[in-house]
Amino acid sequence: MNILLLIAVGVLFYLHFNSTKNGVSQNKIESKDSTRTITSADGCRIAYFEMDSIAANFVKAKEMQRELEKKEEKMNSEITGLQNLYQEKYNNFQQHGPSMTGNQVENARNELGQLNQKINDTKASLDQDYKTYYVQTQQEILSMIRKFCSEYNKDGKYSIIISNEPGLVFYKDSTMDITKDLLEGLNKTYGSKKKPEKKRLMKAPVTGVSFWNDPLKYNSFQRVIYSLP
Repeated sequence: MNILLLIAVGVLFYLHFNSTKNGVSQNKIESKDSTRTITSADGCRIAYFEMDSIAANFVKAKEMQRELEKKEEKMNSEITGLQNLYQEKYNNFQQHGPSMTGNQVENARNELGQLNQKINDTKASLDQDYKTYYVQTQQEILSMIRKFCSEYNKDGKYSIIISNEPGLVFYKDSTMDITKDLLEGLNKTYGSKKKPEKKRLMKAPVTGVSFWNDPLKYNSFQRVIYSLP
């Protein structure tokens, strides 16, 4: 009788501690899941992507960098050539001015004035071409990012998707980083559009121009790319 009692007590102890252990484990799982649910349903889930990584690895962004560098080189070359010509004519005028007639002096001054105006007009035209291309292409890239984020978040998982830039975010949960997905989606979409024009891609090397952060080119970039209504 005592032996049966001891066996029964042992079984009860085993069942008790085993159920307690499972209960604690289950509570941990439920707690974790409920936290995710609360954050998702009642809180604001924010995803982010690294803009520097997009600029460095998105094909269209790299093409934009190369084209901006080409335009900048063209601008510097043309303006430098005109300035050298102006300096040459100015030096010649300074050297021969004392021996010139009144008409020659007037003609030389008019020529210098016209050349100086040409320098200013050329600089303004090239600068406008540079800015127009930059703004138009940047908007095309941002439009592609917004479209991808909208498709990516069809399930409503995130309330906001932002671009992370230096000085903007001081803490981030890497599980909310969608940079890899974004890059794959952007390059796949853009690649399918560029296939017929593959031979026309620029071959110039990237030299590290940061078109997102350059003060000359960066103009109040919209950090919030997508948000639920």
